[in-house]
Amino acid sequence: GVAAAPVLARGKQRLLEAGFHRVDYLELREAATLAPLERVDERPARLLTAAWLGHTRLIDNVAVGPKS
Repeated sequence: GVAAAPVLARGKQRLLEAGFHRVDYLELREAATLAPLERVDERPARLLTAAWLGHTRLIDNVAVGPKS
């Protein structure tokens, strides 16, 4: 596994490059408990985000990992 922080930082940057003007959060969480994950590894996880596109705040999550 690799440290999640640089991966999440790159993800935030890509959201900004795609036209979002503010990212409130982009977090990697353990799928079953939603506990924060500090490493990207083989555990099932969820990626959670809230970001602004114009005047609209979009909130979403997606499953990531081997069982997504």
